[in-house]
Amino acid sequence: LSSMTPTIVMKEGKPYLVTGSPGGSLIITTVLQVVMNVIDHKMNIATATNAVRIHHQWLPDQLMIENGLNGDTTRLLKEKGHQISVRDAMGSTQSIMRVNNTFQGASDPRKPGALTLGY
Repeated sequence: LSSMTPTIVMKEGKPYLVTGSPGGSLIITTVLQVVMNVIDHKMNIATATNAVRIHHQWLPDQLMIENGLNGDTTRLLKEKGHQISVRDAMGSTQSIMRVNNTFQGASDPRKPGALTLGY
């Protein structure tokens, strides 16, 4: 079983967003958060890629958050009983988004040396 999740989001019958990430059990939530940031929160691909991430899975039973999550949010999650584990980085997406017949790319800054190139 693999968590591999290469994702193509279509808009009006054309590819709109393409993204994917390495990261084992973190792959699915990493990719989903980038897609949600673009579609639900109307972020451009660079902002969506750079946004703080969270992850939860059955084992270990803890909520992993990246450094930079709002302190009030972290406090509220702890008050609700979540066991919080703070991490420096989760996932490493590579993404392309089509905007007005141009392509915008974003390489995750969590991966040192990652670059986005186009022609």
